[in-house]
Amino acid sequence: MAITGRSKDIYQEVTDAVIEQMEKGVLVWHCGWKESGLPSNVTTGICYRGWNVFWLNFHTMVKSYPTPQYLTFKQALDLGGNIRKGEKGVKIIYWATIHTKSGINESQLADDDENKANRQRLVPKVYTVFNIAQAEGIIFFEPDMNGSSKAEKHVACEALIDQMPKRPEIRLNGQYPVYYPVRDLVSVPPISSFSSAEEYYAALFHELAHSTGHELRLGRKEITESAGYGSEPYSCEELTAELTATFLCALTGIGQQTIENSAAYLQGWLSALKNDKTLLVKAAGQAQKAADYIRNIKDEAA
Repeated sequence: MAITGRSKDIYQEVTDAVIEQMEKGVLVWHCGWKESGLPSNVTTGICYRGWNVFWLNFHTMVKSYPTPQYLTFKQALDLGGNIRKGEKGVKIIYWATIHTKSGINESQLADDDENKANRQRLVPKVYTVFNIAQAEGIIFFEPDMNGSSKAEKHVACEALIDQMPKRPEIRLNGQYPVYYPVRDLVSVPPISSFSSAEEYYAALFHELAHSTGHELRLGRKEITESAGYGSEPYSCEELTAELTATFLCALTGIGQQTIENSAAYLQGWLSALKNDKTLLVKAAGQAQKAADYIRNIKDEAA
């Protein structure tokens, strides 16, 4: 995706905010998820997507808000309430659809496109939202706070894996978690080799996330055109898989515990993010698509 003008500032704002936390030893996407569900908009009831899911979950946790439900200042007014004076909102990214007229580089268009003069593309824009706890004068329904049992969570994990379309072969006798693109094979150690069932499922989710990049599924170039360790495509793919696993762990109610926030690990991601300010948003977008694919659902509204 080409980025110009304001878009560059958006990518930088998001990246700078995450880097600030990482320099404190915090990985935003590893922070604990609320039992009350994924971050959603109070007015529409729609869950946020992409990077917004991780960022609003982190914001909810840091501020100790009861629920990860958000709305804009205007939405609060429309509901007959207001945002309390002095409250500060949090910025999220909204992907707006714009139409591009003639003059676009023809090489960027598909050969079989009948309308090369008028195309749609997505452009990132920033919106400010507030947690419902920052509002006043609004009556809303709180989500059910009753968490699932450990057994129910594990059943949910198995059900999620079972519903993945075109699922790769999964072997449960490996020495370590790995995905082999050429063989389209996921291999993980048996569940008894992990310190907890949660770690086992998180590792399996990570490798299944890699498998979504196979040409039989989403055809992600980071998998189909594999690059070497430490390269930018490698970093993007690893971050995509990690965010996908975190997202799926949140959906099934388990915690992601596969990787510790070691100094070396954090430093590696800091270096990658500083070298490419689009990496985080791009990987989060790919992770959303990967999670949707594994869940066997089509793209939802952003």
